[in-house]
Amino acid sequence: MSIPEFSIPITRAAFWSQEPLPGVASDPFLDTASGPPDTAFIEPLLRRRLSALGRGMLHCAGRVAADVPELRSVFASQHGEPSRTMPMLEDLAHGLDISPTQFSMNVHNAVAGIWSISRQDSSACTALGAGPETFGWGLLEAYSLHRSHGGAPVLFVYGDDRLPEVLTEFEPMQAPLHALAFLIAAPAARQLRIRRDPSVKGAAAAQSLRCLAAMANGPANTGAWAWTWV
Repeated sequence: MSIPEFSIPITRAAFWSQEPLPGVASDPFLDTASGPPDTAFIEPLLRRRLSALGRGMLHCAGRVAADVPELRSVFASQHGEPSRTMPMLEDLAHGLDISPTQFSMNVHNAVAGIWSISRQDSSACTALGAGPETFGWGLLEAYSLHRSHGGAPVLFVYGDDRLPEVLTEFEPMQAPLHALAFLIAAPAARQLRIRRDPSVKGAAAAQSLRCLAAMANGPANTGAWAWTWV
């Protein structure tokens, strides 16, 4: 499916990775961090339920939207929680029962639920997964919510972790554990223009990291149906 070019207003942006990534340029607009994520704003009982990926995603969400009392949100991840999924699959393979706690935090909207509960914010939230194009479609979903609700601010959060070794053959081009968040609102500090050309196909690349590089250094093409970020 082709889409026209969109210009998305971004007020704030944050990026987190477990280890410093050399491809992410320093930019005053982008709040960048690595190492232990900052989730002190989440009460300990909830925080203990989060994986490293979940903590990274909420670190970024808190950086861009902690002072916004109520807002719709889109949480996107291609793989979700592989560190939780694999142990459950191994238990099933050995005829064991699945841990209810592991299962409850493995569903695709678990991190979004922790965010909502911690803020006591009942605003609508979408959890989205769309294969290697998850970042692009998640961003468009968030922008659509912004447009369809009179320009109201919308939080977009994306995060992914590496797959375990047994599954790497299904995803040869993996990005390291990382997360990012955009607050889509006006007035914008930065306009992100995106377009998608389905006639151009290629190997999937890390859309999220390519997008950040494009915002700092100029246009970048991700392959995989040619999403272009400007």
